[in-house]
Amino acid sequence: MSRKNIKRSRNISKPKEVNPNSMKFVNLSGYEIPEVKEYSRNDWVDYGDNNDYFSELIERYLGSPTNSRCINGIVDMIYGRGLNATDSTEKPEMFGKMKSILKPNDVKRIVNDLKMLGQAAIQVVYKAGKREISGLYHFPMETLRAEKAKEGRVKGYYYHPDWSNIKPNDKPKRIPSFKNGSRSEKVEIYCVKPYRAGFYYYSPVDYQGCLQYCSLEEEVSNYHLNNIKNGLQPSLLLNFNNGIPTDDIQELIERKIYDKFSVSSNAGRFILAFNESAESQSSVEPIHLPDAHAQYDFLAKESREKIMIGHGVVSPILLGIKDNTGFGNNAEELRTASILMDNIVIRPFQTLLIDAFKELLSFNGIFLELYFTTLQPIEFTELDNIATKIKREEETGEKLSSEEVDLIESEEVTGSEPTEEE
Repeated sequence: MSRKNIKRSRNISKPKEVNPNSMKFVNLSGYEIPEVKEYSRNDWVDYGDNNDYFSELIERYLGSPTNSRCINGIVDMIYGRGLNATDSTEKPEMFGKMKSILKPNDVKRIVNDLKMLGQAAIQVVYKAGKREISGLYHFPMETLRAEKAKEGRVKGYYYHPDWSNIKPNDKPKRIPSFKNGSRSEKVEIYCVKPYRAGFYYYSPVDYQGCLQYCSLEEEVSNYHLNNIKNGLQPSLLLNFNNGIPTDDIQELIERKIYDKFSVSSNAGRFILAFNESAESQSSVEPIHLPDAHAQYDFLAKESREKIMIGHGVVSPILLGIKDNTGFGNNAEELRTASILMDNIVIRPFQTLLIDAFKELLSFNGIFLELYFTTLQPIEFTELDNIATKIKREEETGEKLSSEEVDLIESEEVTGSEPTEEE
């Protein structure tokens, strides 16, 4: 072997260096709780990354059918047939004043915000002199941001119609919180929110843990919709093997082909490739996902189940969702599911709202035993455990006749149940 050949054989090519810029890593985003941020330049406290967390909750409501149905159904259960009082007959004047101050439409909207956004705002409007409340109205919670606490209290809220698009020169309007306004300020804000550990200014929604599944259900539906609109896959590959033209020429060719072949009735899409020659032409290799229908069916069912768990739905059929799991159509099972959901999901919301309404109404000297008239059928209420007129009215939502009142009162006095003859 000549020296020349030996020298060539020794010239071992170095391994090609990998360009780090050519390697891309995909980071799977993890679910994060809403951030509460305080900036020194602002007098209010931000809620969410871009101060638009309430908007994100509304988007999850609009995009996820299961989440939307759960929220609507639970709101209807909380509100029932409206706000009432067990002592309305004994205190008709107070009851009439309550009805004039607190309208049913406002109560329903307050209930809706409390469930969907985790908290609700009540606009308190005073009469002249600020010694009496003239009206209690719903105020959109998504338009409010809490003021930074002073002396351990939130003494005001700032209003802006669209916090996600607020401009540097915008000046949100400050509204004092309840009992923290001056004598001249006739409007205040009362915020209804449950206690959540780790949160002071805002309260996360009770279904916080299933929000990622709401997004998943939304994305699965978007994927199927776009897949159908795009004809499930590209249907045409056009190869131009006479060299690669300039970008302007490529755009012109693509536009002309699109105008000719891609009309609204054409579900398919085309792939346009420019090649130096036929030997270097592009090729399309479809990627088939095995058992794709089964995987998407699993994601849809998993999302729906986790969303209902997040909302505390005991039986989906109570909300008009047909499901083959859980409680069936048996009347006794439905009755048990209805009572259980009423006690562990609906009553806590109602108690929170009633306590807030009582505090506000007491400013006008109105003291009533409030309750929400239930939507449950009488057959589903716990009549066996009712011992007094008040409890019976709260459970059934129906006013008792004078004969029934006398009968129940006689039972309370004697401590015995009436016989069949009685």
